[in-house]
Amino acid sequence: MLAIGLYGVGDLVTTAVGIRNGLEEGQPFVRWLLGDSPTVWRFALFGLFKTGLLGGFYLGSLALEGVWFRIAVPAGIAAIGGYAVYSNLRVLSTMETR
Repeated sequence: MLAIGLYGVGDLVTTAVGIRNGLEEGQPFVRWLLGDSPTVWRFALFGLFKTGLLGGFYLGSLALEGVWFRIAVPAGIAAIGGYAVYSNLRVLSTMETR
């Protein structure tokens, strides 16, 4: 659940807030996915892409049934999501103090 919250929802929301406030997405693939002027549909496409990634990682963790390091898959996704949210919030907070 932490992986879904941080990577799936947290990154999507903080990215949307940043772009709405005039910032540009830093990741080239996501920037391409969102397009020049992101719309609700483009963000929905971004969310669908993230859902597909999370689903793939979930299936990968199911394939590791019985393996002791299976927890590393959701923990890694949560760590990546946590860093993405932290990074987005850091940029947003510095933008507001200018």
